[in-house]
Amino acid sequence: MPCVVAAEAQSLGRTVIAIAIDGVTEPAIGDVVDEVHWLKWGDVSGFLGLLGKFRSGGIKQAVMAGKVEQKRIYDAEADEGLKSVLASVPIRHTDALINAVVKLLSGAGIELLKSTDFLQHYIVNEGTLTRRTPDEREKEDIAHGWMVAKQLGALDIGQSVVVKDRAVVAVEAMEGTDECLLRARDLAGDGAVLIKVGKPGQDLRFDVPVVGASTVSAMVASGASALCIEANLTVLLDAQQFCREADSADIAVVASKQGKVCE
Repeated sequence: MPCVVAAEAQSLGRTVIAIAIDGVTEPAIGDVVDEVHWLKWGDVSGFLGLLGKFRSGGIKQAVMAGKVEQKRIYDAEADEGLKSVLASVPIRHTDALINAVVKLLSGAGIELLKSTDFLQHYIVNEGTLTRRTPDEREKEDIAHGWMVAKQLGALDIGQSVVVKDRAVVAVEAMEGTDECLLRARDLAGDGAVLIKVGKPGQDLRFDVPVVGASTVSAMVASGASALCIEANLTVLLDAQQFCREADSADIAVVASKQGKVCE
């Protein structure tokens, strides 16, 4: 996703400078930006130093792209600056943690843009994306899972739930969608349905739902049979490969606005 955002920004005539994290950001980011600065995870002082340098150079806007695993908040070797930032966050859910970074940007006079400003070509429209449409059982699971996922999102816990036979098998928290799917298979076997949605009042500057070919691979590994994503919000990467692999695995994929499957 960072590479996609950078390439789209450049196509709009923007100069793109990346702040990348060692061991987290893909090295390929250096091939699609004008300049890249690498920092160790949790190097808050280095981050603030770069922000000050950029602002002095006339940079006024930034965009967040990609993912840092939330479990890193438990890193015992974390930088003291990071520990100080974490101490200022009363509830360490995703939005609260990212808003702490937003405050650092704001303090440096840098505006955070919507990530979707650079992802319009990748946002999924409503409809069925695969050859197979969800069957009646899967549709019922989607309707139930949509309601549950929206409640989870409202609590800023996760974006995904796994449902089978109208029972919630697993919910996503900081472990991520792939691990959530694998846990679901251990509990309910094959044939579960994955529902992935945005949060109510989704902040488009960060944490929009994203799927890609790796999502299909995780579904195949877990024996899941169908996927529902939120239309007009979810970002789909590697679309051709995604649909090809889903069809090959006989996985039904649908984009919905309210948890209802359009024929």
